Amino acid sequence: MDHAIEALKGFLYAELDELRDEWKDGKGAYKKLSDCPSYKTCKAYVDAINTLVKAYYHFECVARYKCPPVKELVSF
Repeated sequence: MDHAIEALKGFLYAELDELRDEWKDGKGAYKKLSDCPSYKTCKAYVDAINTLVKAYYHFECVARYKCPPVKELVSF
């Protein structure tokens, strides 16, 4: 299962780059980060990763491996 989680993280980080670019290039076109077109895709990746983490890791370890929300992952 680790390989699936890591693969999804690779796709997530690529999409986060796209989200950052949309946010910066939008220069006020989007009122909030979640208005950007790539936000939904990033959120879907985060949700999928967290679902796999919950299924794979023991309860006590889930918090350590869980993916933070998209807004925390997008740093400017």
